[in-house]
Amino acid sequence: MTAGTQPQPRPAAIFVNEGAGSAHSARVRTAVSLARRALDADLHVIETRSVEELRAFLDERVGAYRTVVMVGGDGSLGVAYNAVAGRPDVTLGYIPAGFGNATAHLLQLPRHPAALVGLLARGEAKPVDLVAIDGRLALFAGAGWDAAVALRYAAGGARRLRGWARAVAASLPDLAHRHQVRVVADGAVVHDGPMILTVASTTPFYGRGLLVNPGARPDAGRLMVRVYPGPAPRMALEVARWASHRTPAARGIPATTLTITSNDARPIPVQADGDHIGERPEWHLEVRPAAVRLIGKW
Repeated sequence: MTAGTQPQPRPAAIFVNEGAGSAHSARVRTAVSLARRALDADLHVIETRSVEELRAFLDERVGAYRTVVMVGGDGSLGVAYNAVAGRPDVTLGYIPAGFGNATAHLLQLPRHPAALVGLLARGEAKPVDLVAIDGRLALFAGAGWDAAVALRYAAGGARRLRGWARAVAASLPDLAHRHQVRVVADGAVVHDGPMILTVASTTPFYGRGLLVNPGARPDAGRLMVRVYPGPAPRMALEVARWASHRTPAARGIPATTLTITSNDARPIPVQADGDHIGERPEWHLEVRPAAVRLIGKW
């Protein structure tokens, strides 16, 4: 290499977060092994539940590669969005190894390792819109009850189905204490009153393939917003619709910007890609068009 020239990026790297629930499973280990050979990829491994630690780990390393494959849950992939955003020369792939794996449904990723690696090797990527919230990019964000569930799930050690069930059970009393909010989409008030959950996303899916926000698209240049006001019995019917892939009763609202404000100064919890990111009386969200290039079955 001559003086003053920069090293050329290597073809690919696989980043494994062994803090994810399924990272040690035979299926994931097989997919990683096959992907290393198919992509001629370097391997980097970390075990963490800390967003900050994972972000620092990725920031130090992703610049050396053209293709970055994240192995972890939706939260780990969300950190990878932020690490590669603004770099159109980088393509991002995903090997699901979490509990919810919402993004796997959007990308139509095969479960069989060989089929999944075949998709990654073909590298069929396209620009994907994301939600920007509190300086963080995500595929989906939720304000209200699901953020409280996400916080309890993480605090309990993120123990997959058992941990999720415990987090949901511990959060059921919260349904009786709905947040009083004003939701403004593109400058217009679209809701003013009680709320259990508000969703803003560029994907229709939540974890486990629940159809929470139909009409959301990763290439529309806008968010899809839904306010679920409750009360609890009505919310239970909505959850049944999510699970059966029927359209929710809550209407979808397309928007490029969104503000959620507490009417009584009660802090509103928010999650992004399944990670609780904080609580405050007001939140601002906006769409970030074509934020990353993501490999999928497009």
